[in-house]
Amino acid sequence: MFNCPHCNNPGISNLLKAVLSPGLHATCKICGKLSSVRYSSWLAAMIPGSILMLTALFVRAESLEWILNIVGVILMIAFPFLFTPLRKENEDPPQSGRIDRPAD
Repeated sequence: MFNCPHCNNPGISNLLKAVLSPGLHATCKICGKLSSVRYSSWLAAMIPGSILMLTALFVRAESLEWILNIVGVILMIAFPFLFTPLRKENEDPPQSGRIDRPAD
């Protein structure tokens, strides 16, 4: 279990942390508040696996291609799981800067 950034208690499951992305929020089992990961840290953690998978496109040996793809997928799951910190997520989405005008 991972500690929730709101209550500092272990309320985020390992499975949920493994699939967490900037568009997917985790709900703490203890306090019920939302957590997420920053897009920049998540993207940085995805780069090594992505590079291996892109490299596999240009390899002639089929066995090496399989190895690069499998290791790339494992890295794309493991690195965000291990290296992207959880952050507090607001329950209310931020305003887009649009001004709502009263109905006539």
